Amino acid sequence: MDAAFGMEYLHSKNIVHFDLKCDNLLVNLKDPSRPICKVADFGLSKIKGNTLVSGGVRGTLPWMVPELLNGSSSKVSEKVDVFSFGIVLWEILTREEPYANMHYGAIIGGIVNKTLRPTIPSYCDSEWKLLMEQCWAPNPVMRPSFTEIASRLRVMSAVAQPRKAAAS
Repeated sequence: MDAAFGMEYLHSKNIVHFDLKCDNLLVNLKDPSRPICKVADFGLSKIKGNTLVSGGVRGTLPWMVPELLNGSSSKVSEKVDVFSFGIVLWEILTREEPYANMHYGAIIGGIVNKTLRPTIPSYCDSEWKLLMEQCWAPNPVMRPSFTEIASRLRVMSAVAQPRKAAAS
């Protein structure tokens, strides 16, 4: 949720990160009961101009969006970060790196053809699964905003809290 709130803030300031992945999320464990996650590494970030960003190929391959890889547009929206966040949700769920055993050419081809997405484990919560799939939708217009993502994560967290208490 912290990362979603951070991205919502960045997008409100017209900043697109372009390299959102777990490696660029820092967690402060000073208070173990309430870790705080911060978005880091703004080396590829860009300020939006008139709602679109001149993209070019930038980012880290498994987290890259089809629209950057296939060259269909030199202008992309902040929805590139939403796509990457969907992959981050998968990373958090599985504790694995996406497409770790695949060659780069196969990854590029699969993403460009809009057929390659990480396999979702059967134990995944249905709301989490739906959110991931919507984040990595091939059409950027179909991807939710970070405001919507943060709101949905807040609801999922509230539902999960009573389950945790009951399990203890």
